[in-house]
Order: sequence, then structure tokens, then C-alpha cells
Amino acid sequence: MDLVLLHAFPLDARMWDVPGALTPSLRGDGEPDLDTLASQVIAELPSDEVVLGGCSMGGYVAMAVVRQAPERVRGLVFVDTKHTADAPEAVETRHAMADRVEREGVGEWLAEAMLPNLLGPDASDAAKALVRTMILEQRAEDVAWWQRAMAKRPDSADVLETLDVPSLVLVGEHDKLTPPDVAAKLAVTLKHATSERIEGAGHLSPVEQPEEFRMRLERWREQVRL
Repeated sequence: MDLVLLHAFPLDARMWDVPGALTPSLRGDGEPDLDTLASQVIAELPSDEVVLGGCSMGGYVAMAVVRQAPERVRGLVFVDTKHTADAPEAVETRHAMADRVEREGVGEWLAEAMLPNLLGPDASDAAKALVRTMILEQRAEDVAWWQRAMAKRPDSADVLETLDVPSLVLVGEHDKLTPPDVAAKLAVTLKHATSERIEGAGHLSPVEQPEEFRMRLERWREQVRL
């Protein structure tokens, strides 16, 4: 079964160290809306049915894919993400960052603003360097587009509650943006969820603890035979 993994904001496919996985780059186009990214992903799916996963923003896009084409998804992997819509304050923060990126471009200010919330206290120097590099190398138009698209995303509980496929919910122990209690709420929304915490990781557990992430993913796939 093919595995498709969708990256977090404001990163790219380099965040994944999972051999054999398809890791598409998500690019903004037209009016900001996660359904646009979902359509891009669906068009690139390597087979009729896949195991679909996403970290943070990638998880939101995965939920949009399920909303459009549930028949294409045999299993789901949600990593450091949530199913609820943004609160009004979070929407304002996203638009403020999008506005600044459009005015000033992507620079050190964005990395400095994002890194403390993305990485846990145990993150290695290599993980910090990789995340910083990915942030600084993003196109300003994509960063602004992603923020505006995420700001308008709907609550996905109605879609997830109807799914009859196995799901894996992983969350970093020190995740500040979608902490373990938020991951627990996501897990109970799903019918067949396995929920696990990755110790020593923040919001980017696949980057901070890549071997542990792969082990948890592989073990789950063996258990559910995907």
C-alpha cells in the first residue's frame, strides 16, 4: 500500500525521512483554500487507494482530501495536528503573518518567530538547522497563501466521525501548538484510532525523532496490515 505524507507549515518535503513514501510539495495557487491543495494531492496519488498522512498543516490537507475523496484513503496518519477550526485570535495571527510576509518577504524574522513553537527543548542542532533552512527557503507567496488557507479551514469532526479506516495519531511530548490533550480529542473523533506520544519531541516529531517516528509508523502499519 502506497504511503503519502504531507508536510507541515512553513516547511517542505525535506522534513520527512521515510524511505519509499511519496512526499509532494504543497504549493499555493489561486484563492487560498486547503481544498485546492487537496485537489493537487488527489491528482498526484500514486494508486487508487493509499495510506495518507500529514503533519500539522499536512494533517489539515489530509482531512480536506478525505472530505473530497474518502474512497481513495485506506488509512490515515495524523502527526502533531488537530481537527478543529482556528479560534478568531488564531485567524488574526495567521493573517498578520501573511501580511508581513507579503510586505517583507521570508527572512530571519520568520524563522525566529516560528522555531520556538515548532521544536521541543530536546531538538538536536541538526534538526534546528534543517528546520531553519526549510523556513528560509520557502517562497513568500506560498507562506502567505498557506496561512490564509489555514485560517479559513472548517472543523473536520463531521468528516472524521464517518470514516471506517484505521488511523494513527502521533504527537510530540512537548508540542506547544497541538499538545497531547488536543491529539487525544482528535483520536476520540476517529472510529479506529491508535494514539501515541513521542517523547522528547515538539511540534515536528518526524524531524526531531525520525527513527522513533518511523518505528511507530511501521509498527502500526504492520498491526493494521497496511
